[in-house]
Amino acid sequence: SSGINAEYGLQKRVKKWFDYSWGRTNGVDESSLLETLPDKLRARIQIQIHLKTLKKVTIFEKCENGLLCELVLKLRPQIFSPRDYICKKNEIGKEMYIINHGKLECIVTTESGERIVVATLTEGKYFGEIALLSFEGNNRRTADVRSVGYSELLVLSKKALMSALVDYPEARKQLEYQAQLRISSNRKMSSAL
Repeated sequence: SSGINAEYGLQKRVKKWFDYSWGRTNGVDESSLLETLPDKLRARIQIQIHLKTLKKVTIFEKCENGLLCELVLKLRPQIFSPRDYICKKNEIGKEMYIINHGKLECIVTTESGERIVVATLTEGKYFGEIALLSFEGNNRRTADVRSVGYSELLVLSKKALMSALVDYPEARKQLEYQAQLRISSNRKMSSAL
């Protein structure tokens, strides 16, 4: 009996996800549509759509345009359902996320076991950059991050960032510096809890 309920619950979640996705895109699979375009045209469209968003990410503010354009082409869109966890504390982080649409909660557990929402992230905000920038460890997630409703995120993997940074050694140094600043800031915040 519980197997049937779980199956029905899963079916219901899948249906709701498709309803949401259809409503947002009117049934058009943008990635498949883009794949039919010539490479250069597809790249120009992706840069036009996402470059402004990527420039708002603090760690990338001082990076040169060539690197940013390369990173835009490596972003992957991903949709999360309500209450889905994007990541959990202590998982090894291999991606950063930029919120394209929706709302997320960052949740930490206190020493007494109480779960507290420490931040609400909305469109244009980002998280997970420390995992990407931690060139020498320190790539464990520091909080649980959960989708409040449906959320559309742009995902940049560490592997994609590293392949782009090969041609931009100065940017790599700047990003390493930014990572150290973020790590020390997070440590201060954690010790305050």
